[in-house]
Amino acid sequence: MWLLFAVLAPLCWGFANPMDAAMRRSWIKNDLVLMSIFALVKLPVAIALMALFGQGIVLDASFVWMFIAGVIWMTAFVFYYKAMQLEEVSRVVLILQFQPIMILLLGMVMIGETLNVNQIVAFSLILFGSVLAAFKKKESKWHFSQAFVLILIADVLWSVGDVLFKKYVGDFPNFWAAFSVDLLGSSLLGGVIFLIPKYRTIFGDFKLPVKGWKLLFLSALFGTAGSLFFAYALTLGKAALTSVIVGLQPLFALISGLVLHRFVSEIPRDSIKKEDLLIKGGSFILIFLGFTYLYF
Repeated sequence: MWLLFAVLAPLCWGFANPMDAAMRRSWIKNDLVLMSIFALVKLPVAIALMALFGQGIVLDASFVWMFIAGVIWMTAFVFYYKAMQLEEVSRVVLILQFQPIMILLLGMVMIGETLNVNQIVAFSLILFGSVLAAFKKKESKWHFSQAFVLILIADVLWSVGDVLFKKYVGDFPNFWAAFSVDLLGSSLLGGVIFLIPKYRTIFGDFKLPVKGWKLLFLSALFGTAGSLFFAYALTLGKAALTSVIVGLQPLFALISGLVLHRFVSEIPRDSIKKEDLLIKGGSFILIFLGFTYLYF
């Protein structure tokens, strides 16, 4: 069951990634505003979950930390959307695989998780794979992706949010109660941004076509489902091990981008140049080897 839910998470996120890139590049070109809209779209889900499963929730320190975990987790999307605007979808997702290293370190410090030598070797392969993806050829010269630092910041924030969830989920009456509080923190962050006059003006100025709204809701649906599967997987296995399975996300993102581009022209199609495929292919192989080594 742990492996099933851990795999479903990157599958959902892989479908959402190309939609996110289309939203950022074609319609909503302010990262903070896009994050806020995405957060507010999920608010009804958070309220519904709290109404259904929130009996017995106590407004104590655990509630506050779980709420903060949601806020931190959502804040990472500001840097993620900027990276999507600067870089190819599959390359961004490959670099995102640096996150297990962050969760490993935070898990050891915050919740006392330990890993053996074999697992550390697996993480090393994943680390090298994610760094390799940051290299790209432009005008006959190799460059290090300018999106790398942005993705690194997002990785740190997502990792903190995930480890906090893992640490405090046991203090709630059930998983759904904990997830609803985490989701509420994520959603209400969008409302706080909306209250700032500068960004409220931007909210009122942009016009999103029907196609854009469809992509926004689909991205929110797949993104929330991925978060749900990932959060539940965290309750079944080690935080660092669960995050490693997300190493499959680049493959899902690449395939979904190629397929969805045929139906929605705004969804970007990644480069299929030989050198780009070699770099991304080598990066994915290293990440997949890390996953395989860990699994067996």
